[in-house]
Amino acid sequence: MTDLTVSFTAARDLDDGGRAVILNVLPALPLADRYITGGCIGGDAFIGLWLHDHRPDARHVVIVPYDQSRVDPWWLGTDGANLELIRMPEDTTYADRNYQLVQRATMVCGFPAYPERHRLSARSGTWQTLRMSRRAGNLCRWDCVKPPYAGRIEHYPSKFCTEGESAS
Repeated sequence: MTDLTVSFTAARDLDDGGRAVILNVLPALPLADRYITGGCIGGDAFIGLWLHDHRPDARHVVIVPYDQSRVDPWWLGTDGANLELIRMPEDTTYADRNYQLVQRATMVCGFPAYPERHRLSARSGTWQTLRMSRRAGNLCRWDCVKPPYAGRIEHYPSKFCTEGESAS
């Protein structure tokens, strides 16, 4: 493994088509020392659980927003040797949590429901996180989990890997 931290952000509304999109991306990403997810229901939980099951040697971090109304209950009752649960402080927002996802990552991958300019993406927290990541220069890729299943690799994973690492 490498000194690589990969953060994920994803839509809450996830169906079989969306899960298939995510499962096409996750195995192709470089192995990392640490994976970070946001802890919400839907995409965050699906990604976090898959990574926890399929990358057991890595450190897994779940950043839980102060407003836990949309947090997957599995994370709230879980503690383990390779799982760190970070609870955001009182009076913080989802935007504060999203900022942490970006700041703690070497690279960020996102799974929004729709493309950025779609009318339903205007208030998307996933797109908010991806925009923050784009400004920070650590956005790797995004893939929509709803038709038309658009996506873009903004930077190949090799950009974020140090010399001698494998990006697959």
